[in-house]
Amino acid sequence: MDLPTTLSTRLAALLAGSFFRPLARPSAPIYVDCADRLAMNADESGQLSQADTLALIRDVLAAHPRAKLGEDEGAHLTDLRQRAAQIFNKLLEAGWLQERTVSLDERWVLLTPRVRPLVRLLRELAEDRVTELKDFAATLRSICASLLTDGSLDPARLSSEELRQTVKELLDRVGRAGDQMHAVETLILRHEDQQRTSANASETLNRFLVDFHAGEHMVCYDALQEGSLIPRLRQARAVVQEALANPFVKQHLADGLAAHRQLESGDAYAQAERMLQQLERGLAAIPNKQRLIDGRMADFSRLSSQRHHYQTQIRGRRPERVKGYLAAVDRAHAGQSFADLARLPGMEILSPEVEFLFGHDALARPRRAKVPVALGVAAPPAADDIFAAQDLIRRVNLNVVTPQRAGRFIAAHLPRPGSAVHSDNLQLHTEDDLLDLLAVLAFDRASGETPHRPIRWQVNPARREHGLEPDKLRSDALAGHRVEHFTLERIA
Repeated sequence: MDLPTTLSTRLAALLAGSFFRPLARPSAPIYVDCADRLAMNADESGQLSQADTLALIRDVLAAHPRAKLGEDEGAHLTDLRQRAAQIFNKLLEAGWLQERTVSLDERWVLLTPRVRPLVRLLRELAEDRVTELKDFAATLRSICASLLTDGSLDPARLSSEELRQTVKELLDRVGRAGDQMHAVETLILRHEDQQRTSANASETLNRFLVDFHAGEHMVCYDALQEGSLIPRLRQARAVVQEALANPFVKQHLADGLAAHRQLESGDAYAQAERMLQQLERGLAAIPNKQRLIDGRMADFSRLSSQRHHYQTQIRGRRPERVKGYLAAVDRAHAGQSFADLARLPGMEILSPEVEFLFGHDALARPRRAKVPVALGVAAPPAADDIFAAQDLIRRVNLNVVTPQRAGRFIAAHLPRPGSAVHSDNLQLHTEDDLLDLLAVLAFDRASGETPHRPIRWQVNPARREHGLEPDKLRSDALAGHRVEHFTLERIA
């Protein structure tokens, strides 16, 4: 017998296409409450009379007066009985209910077997089950005790059916321990959400120091930290790994599965291997989940510290004190200028220039609309226009001050790094020579012969040494202009 490989393949044979459709509707709370109420009020055989079923649906509809119903659910109907009949038909269509007619006067409604696991799952999701966390340590101890017993998975000591029951029962307990670990993570995330909405610093500290460390989630955390459960879990995992590597154990387990589930030998062996792998991964997930919970707790501690800092330093009394101080200064020195306030203690203005905008200047400036660009195809330029444009570009480039121009000047006058020249020794005669000097003064580096070794230089003016003694500053004549004496030094 071929086993389905995917969950959707296995579900396709069991569930109709509309089974989950009620949960995807905006009126999903009505269907969930209807299934819950019908499951609680059904008799031992899981059936109710049709009249009682419609009465329960009417009660649920009355409890949800603002529910958004679709047109096929009776949104246009005002009579509650008609709406209940529409919801009843939708439950029959989805396969949640099934009618059973005994006679013309006796009509019953059955909850289908497929809807009962769905209701049980929804109830488990809605319950916190915090008290079950107290059994976490006992669950782990029972798993370790069962696996660390001599011959716990020995095919020579256990029959094939006993081995199958042992592995299945261990899988159930490991799955329950994993669910409890997930519940611990859920509780920590809930504390984080509550901490983000704390009203003041006192509430933040109380939740961090009292509520969080006294919560039920600490039961699982303490159980893992104490009692040497982590080393025992590693030993138990080693036992499962040995069984997974032993073909005799897998074959013995496969014999039990083949007899219990009526499987072929090959399918039973593959199923046995999957069960042992699932058990080994479940045991390995508990310590990994514990490290993840450690990270969650560290995140909560950082969140609490940041929240407390925000409430005490940023949103606390200090801004209010500053506001009160400024308001008192404004009342006491009304009509005075900032020059008068600068002499007061605590009012020294550190900015060299202070400007206050008021009136229209304080408003946001309107954005300047971009001028529309003509996207039409212009006529091709004439030959004379092209030559004139090229001549204009050539003349403009002759007067452009660029780093390349400065690099050529440095390479000509200072060929080696470390060399220097004074302004009185420079020989500049034409306007181009003066533009080269301006490029040197404007930049401090340029690309050299290789891109990885640029040319760098430094300009040391005379005022750097005699800036406070103007009479000692001298000037030199360069290209018909007087410039302050400087020293030009090549660095690289």
